[in-house]
Amino acid sequence: MCGRFAQVIEDKEIRALKRELDAEIGNIQTEISFNVAPTNTVMAIVSQKGRRYDGYFRWGLVPSWMKEIPKSPMINVRAETIAEKPSFKASFRRRRGILPINGFFEWRAPEKTPFYIHPAEGELLYVAVIYDVWEDDQGSYLPSLGLITTEANSQMKEIHHRMPALLMPEDFGLWLDEKNEDPQLILPLLKPAKGGLLSMHEVSREVNKVANNHASLLLPI
Repeated sequence: MCGRFAQVIEDKEIRALKRELDAEIGNIQTEISFNVAPTNTVMAIVSQKGRRYDGYFRWGLVPSWMKEIPKSPMINVRAETIAEKPSFKASFRRRRGILPINGFFEWRAPEKTPFYIHPAEGELLYVAVIYDVWEDDQGSYLPSLGLITTEANSQMKEIHHRMPALLMPEDFGLWLDEKNEDPQLILPLLKPAKGGLLSMHEVSREVNKVANNHASLLLPI
């Protein structure tokens, strides 16, 4: 499960995206958030006809075939069932993206202590996502995405049994190739993060409240 994350895409992060993903990023400053919550708008990198660029999506997948927006947003998608479940399999084959984040929050049971998990080195983590575009009868449309989760690695298991599926630079080309619809080639990318990729520390319980959104939420206590 991943229920909150930080997405602060400023000049340094934009340079990293252009360099590491070879993506076209708009010059307009994206909306930054230190405490992204479900249904918020986030930026993800997608690919169409070989062109990689930034798109903006509601966090909480709404498949295009649904008659209405579900009351409970589908924020996370399990890697183990993504290729079979009707809600996800079409997007998994044809509409994959990469969500750049600074880090994510997870809560350790039973005391629900919040932790911030972030790159041990570098500026960003790259989360595998799927997306779709839902349209109502009046012609209004809603792009949305869901984060893919997988089994936690040994480090994350100290806090939670699930974690986001994080992509490495060598995975970007295959994952973003919209012509590749073979689950046997794509599924192996959705694995627990390798050791040494992440660092983590306990943070303030202020992060529990969605209205709190400031840089100090990421600091260790």
